[in-house]
Amino acid sequence: MGTIVPNDRGRRGLTYTLLTPANRYMSRRPDLAGAAYYKLVTPRLAPSRFGQELIAAGEDEVVTRISSGCERFIIGMSGESAVRLGDEQIVLGEGGYTYLGQTRDFVLELAAGASIISIARRYEPWPGLPEPEPVFGRLSEVPATPTAVPGLRRRLLLDPDDPAFDFNISHMEFGPGVALPQIEIHDEEHGLYMTSGGGLYHLDGDEHVVSADDYICMAPYCPQGFRAGPEGGSYLLYKDTWRDGF
Repeated sequence: MGTIVPNDRGRRGLTYTLLTPANRYMSRRPDLAGAAYYKLVTPRLAPSRFGQELIAAGEDEVVTRISSGCERFIIGMSGESAVRLGDEQIVLGEGGYTYLGQTRDFVLELAAGASIISIARRYEPWPGLPEPEPVFGRLSEVPATPTAVPGLRRRLLLDPDDPAFDFNISHMEFGPGVALPQIEIHDEEHGLYMTSGGGLYHLDGDEHVVSADDYICMAPYCPQGFRAGPEGGSYLLYKDTWRDGF
């Protein structure tokens, strides 16, 4: 009998998928030759209505034109990266981010060794509301506001009170041992990327140890909760909002 290779925590549940660095599989795209390209989720994973990907340049830089058709949120994870809109270059680097509407073509630039996370979604317009304008920011410059849970702070990267947006992005930061006070059941879908630390994540009745660079995709109404470990934990969180789901 051959050796059984452990799957290193990766799981596919009825309402969620957990990917770890050991489990995720590198994909390919013609414009990303030489880069490590991971499709963390796409709409092929029903009922997901968004895509999220991790792109890490190798020994050579990556320069690729992204055509309009989807709204996008891009955040620099490491190294030097930038987005070029016409003649304007927006430098991202670690923690720099941008939101670009579905009518914006742009060029994505990654220096050798740099990495980014990109989220794409078909924009859902609402009668009388304009498409959101581009947003540029830096995670370290966004105030970390306290929540109703002691030891849990949140950075809001897109305006959650603007109904023109059909999704939100936030960065959740848990102190050591801090937990959500209940198992939550949301009508939104979620894309969650662990940015530091770790802990225990409850997903639809299952308990999973999670750590930095793990990714969780949750379908609408997936019961979920998180308790940080002794070093605390943080994650980048996508969820759809302001729309009725039809």
